[in-house]
This record gives sequence, structure tokens and C-alpha cells, in this order.
Amino acid sequence: MPNNPRNLARLALIVLVVGWWTTPRSVVAQVPYEVVVENNISARMRDGVILNADIYRPKTDDKFPVLLERTPYDRKGEAPMAFELARHGYVVVLQDTRGRYGSGGEFYPFRNESLDGFDSVEWAASLTHSNGKVGMFGGSYVGATQMLAAVANPPHLIAIFPYVTASEYYEGWTYQSGVLMQWFTSSWTSILTTDTLRRRAETSLKPRDWVTTLPVENYPLVTLPTPGSLAPYFRDWIEHERSDSYWQRWSISDHYRDMKVVGLHAGGWHDLFLKGSIKNYTGLRAEATDPQIRAGQRLIVGPWAHAPTSAEGKVDAKVVRLYSQRRAERVRKVTARASVYYGRKRMAR
Repeated sequence: MPNNPRNLARLALIVLVVGWWTTPRSVVAQVPYEVVVENNISARMRDGVILNADIYRPKTDDKFPVLLERTPYDRKGEAPMAFELARHGYVVVLQDTRGRYGSGGEFYPFRNESLDGFDSVEWAASLTHSNGKVGMFGGSYVGATQMLAAVANPPHLIAIFPYVTASEYYEGWTYQSGVLMQWFTSSWTSILTTDTLRRRAETSLKPRDWVTTLPVENYPLVTLPTPGSLAPYFRDWIEHERSDSYWQRWSISDHYRDMKVVGLHAGGWHDLFLKGSIKNYTGLRAEATDPQIRAGQRLIVGPWAHAPTSAEGKVDAKVVRLYSQRRAERVRKVTARASVYYGRKRMAR
């Protein structure tokens, strides 16, 4: 689903970058920067497909860490958050994933996110104002774009912040204990198909027919694709009702051992992906080969669903108190003592 926990994302992401990447002099900008926005910047994937992004950066010639969000939900919807992060000293890249909104190619969930994620991270690291360190952030499917990119181990990916997301895309995303999650899969697919329908309608336009079709009342206003062609993956999900080779190619847990990225994972007590958020944390904490990667995992769990549903769901103040120190070394000492933060679980009365 689209990213909604923006308060959590904004400050916790800054915290993630502050705690693990920055030097003491650049933890948080004392005076916010002016921001330059570069729209429709293209990145070419290894197969030639072009993905488009908007870049928000401080108005200076200095170099900064890059924060990359790869989303299927229209990058322009995250502009206010990107602007705020850039003001605090980050190059922020908002990219539409393959086949979505401004990007080329065909969208098929999960299929291209590892290779596209690798290529996009390395492209972002090469930007003029990048210091070579790239982090990724976002929730739900945007969390999946991070986990799948981390599987590919792009050299410049330093940290990730996946929140309210899953650890597998068969169990816990599409099926639950072998039963189709019908409401979620149906509603999510319908949300995705609206942009696909728009793209198909635009590509079917035939301007010459506007004036050559007679009688005019016979003119077809739009050529509509068949509903099934808008989301062929939905039928694939139904056909693959067991965890077979179709799903195993996207199995995150098979790769915890080899991942080389620190992570701040966040989940909600009432979120449908809670088990996945916890499993990503525990899996990397237990299985990553590199001891620094194991030690570099953090988990926040609080009383919200797939979006904040209570005052406690907006954990800005808690995160700031726990992490946002003025010196990076002090942050590391604080986080070393507490790798898991549990928010209070408010019970209904």
C-alpha cells in the first residue's frame, strides 16, 4: 500500500543515517539548507529500460549521503518529505519503479526489484553531489524494493529503513498459512491497475482517428484493455497456491546470511506485515555473516497498523530522544545498548 507513516519515516530515517553514516560535523544541519529540485532525471537499467526520478539536494557544491526511495505509488506524492530531508543535508532521490508512472518498462511485482535496485543504488552513488553512501527507505512495497535490492548487494548501499513490510512474498504477503489473503491481494492489485490502465489508454491514442472516423458518433473515445491484461501477476498468484519455485526466486530469508547492509526495521502491532518486519530484523541479526551487519540491525514496534492509528503511532519524539544526538559516536553508544524499541500497546476499553 502507499506510504502513509510519514512522520515515522522522516525522523527515523534521519536517525538511521545520522547514527551509522555521518561524521560528527555533518550529523544534522545546524541551519537548514536551501533546496534545489531536479525533475525527471533518467537512470538506465542494465537492460536499457529508463527509470525516472526527482532529485532534491542542498543548494551547495558539497557532497552528501543519498537517500533513495523506489516506489510504485507515484514519486511526486513524497515531495514534501524529500524537500524536508534535503534541507537537513541529504541528497534525496525519489524514483518510480519499472512500469510505474514516469518510468519505462512493464510492472510485475517483485520480479525486477533486485537488479533494478542494484542499478539504481549504483547510479545514485555516482551523482555529482553524492558522497558515495546510499541508504534506502520506505514502507510496504517500498520496503520490498529495499530488501530485494539488499539481496543483490550493491556496493554503495550502506543502510536501509524498511517499515511495515514483509519478509516473504508468498507467506505473509499473498498467502497466510496456505490461504489466499483475498482482501489484501485483491484491493492492492486494483490500486496498482489504475496507473497501468492510464498508461495503456495513453499508448492506444490514435490522433488521426479523431478526424477520420465517420460518422462522428461512432468514434471510440478510448480503447480499453481487457481487465486480466492489466495485472497478469494476479492470476499467477492464484495459480501458484503453494510455495514453489515461482515464489522462491524472491525469498528474502534465503539471503539473510549474505546481506551486507545495516537496517532499521519498523512494524506495527496491528499491521498485516508485523511478522515479516520482525523476521527481517531477527533473520539478519542471527544469520548475517558479517558481525558488524548483525550488530547493525535495529527494530521499532509500536501500536499502529499499516499507517499510524494512534498518538503513539507517531513516534517522532521517542525516536529523537533515543537517537538524535549531536555527535555520531554518541549515537553509536546509545544504539549499542538498545537494539529493539517496543512502543506501548494501547488496549481498547
